[in-house]
Amino acid sequence: MRNRYLLFLATALTLASAPLGAQALDGSRPDVWVTTKVKIALLTAEHVEGLDVEVDTIDGRVTLHGAVSSLDEKERAASIARSVEGVREVRNLLTVVEKSKREAAEVSDAALVKEVERVLASDATLADSAIRVESVNAGVVLLSGEAATLTDHRRALEAAHGVRGVRHVASQIRSPDPRVDEELWEQGRLDEGSSTQSAVRDLWTTTQVKLRLLRNPETPALDIDVDTRRSVVSLFGIVPSESAKSAAELEVAKVPGVQRVDSMLQVVPKEQLAATRSHDVEVRKSVTQSLDSRPDLADCDITVDVQNGIARLKGIVESDADRRVALALVRATDGVRSAIDELEVAEPESPTS
Repeated sequence: MRNRYLLFLATALTLASAPLGAQALDGSRPDVWVTTKVKIALLTAEHVEGLDVEVDTIDGRVTLHGAVSSLDEKERAASIARSVEGVREVRNLLTVVEKSKREAAEVSDAALVKEVERVLASDATLADSAIRVESVNAGVVLLSGEAATLTDHRRALEAAHGVRGVRHVASQIRSPDPRVDEELWEQGRLDEGSSTQSAVRDLWTTTQVKLRLLRNPETPALDIDVDTRRSVVSLFGIVPSESAKSAAELEVAKVPGVQRVDSMLQVVPKEQLAATRSHDVEVRKSVTQSLDSRPDLADCDITVDVQNGIARLKGIVESDADRRVALALVRATDGVRSAIDELEVAEPESPTS
């Protein structure tokens, strides 16, 4: 185990210090580039709910986590991830949870064209790109055009997926030379006022935090999830001791540009870890079943992660009332110690003429 950790550490240090040219020579890709390419592949794959699969990459080692509706979908997602350039290994932590049968919204193709175009046009971060709806057929949306960055490509796919009535999104979008993105992610620089500044800087911050955690032998980097939003870094996961928790929080604070550290790390001694993870899987199933049983939440897109009895809710809800219902259901579930609310309320639809 120690040799494996040292290998991760050595490679991470090499990626952090080597110029882009050196990275291209040995065929490696920055982890954020790999994550984005895997996410795009999942978003454009048939029979995989790409929005429900979260992707994390450390030294080309991809971890998939989240919920899928079948074992076949779980295996398909892992196969897709393995096919992406730069992926060295895939750890498949996807949980199979049968979702309640929800009827797909019946929306005409003509209406979908207008709505997807509206969503793309209203996203300020896509202002530098020229992405359009090429066609819609039976709820299948085909996007084309040019993306200014690989990040824009991914964001456009996610935006289209989020439109109610869209069954699948295919892509003919042309992305630029990936080195453009690599430079932004690796150097963390963008012109002030750029429409994509915040999103790309957050990706850069997440990468730098993970590298610092990998360098520190006191922090179990592979067990710590890192999320960055508007320069606020959230840590979520399980660590074996209070000293490991403190070490992780101190490492995050050293990254330039981090405005605040929100630590949700849970301390679980190693001898209790296996039992805790098994219990968390069962709690997560109960929480998901409770949410899926509520018809009033049918139009919400909520994902749940549970670690040491702490439930983290992410996704989109239709209203603040839906948020309160979801949180109340989670807190009432046996085995849930507390809940972390990362839900967002969907923007109201613009009135149609």
